[in-house]
Amino acid sequence: MLRSSNNRTGKPLFIIYPGEYYATNNDCYICTVVGACLAVSLYDRVSKIGGVVNFVVPGSSDTKDIHSKEISRIGILNMEYLIGDLVKIGGDRRRMSAKIFGAGYTENSRHGGISLPETNIQFVKDYFSLEKIKIEKSDLGGNYRRKIYLSPQSGIVYRKILKNNEEFSEYVALEQEYIQNEFRNKDRAGSIVLFD
Repeated sequence: MLRSSNNRTGKPLFIIYPGEYYATNNDCYICTVVGACLAVSLYDRVSKIGGVVNFVVPGSSDTKDIHSKEISRIGILNMEYLIGDLVKIGGDRRRMSAKIFGAGYTENSRHGGISLPETNIQFVKDYFSLEKIKIEKSDLGGNYRRKIYLSPQSGIVYRKILKNNEEFSEYVALEQEYIQNEFRNKDRAGSIVLFD
């Protein structure tokens, strides 16, 4: 994660890269860029707390029962890291709502014979249905990258469609490296235990 004070928003800007997450109740912006990966923003309207996670589910998640699919553990783990940090600073998962972006068909969207956008879209649908967290907005698929800004105190997300990847070549390279690393280490997640 990178913190920048010198930006045109006039507020602190926290830039998260693929595989990272950040939650806060400060008056700032959280920014990320996604291609094949997912950017999920969560917001607790009562506590005025928000956060963003940028991740990928590295495999095929073609079942409705995400608990029985080994690969879904990585997606669940990423979501629980963000939710855990939101709860630590005063959020309540029962009040959280989500806005989801990404899973684009970009140059990083296929790994072997696996279509990452399809896997990621299926995962978030199953996960948020299971967790009963309302999805307020989603912008998934397409053939482009998205730049996302979340205002944690208001829950407002600004999205910009990126047509020129050369300007964001650092993100393209980082996402590709992150996806390859996730596939190499996809067995690292242990068992998942969910509590009521």
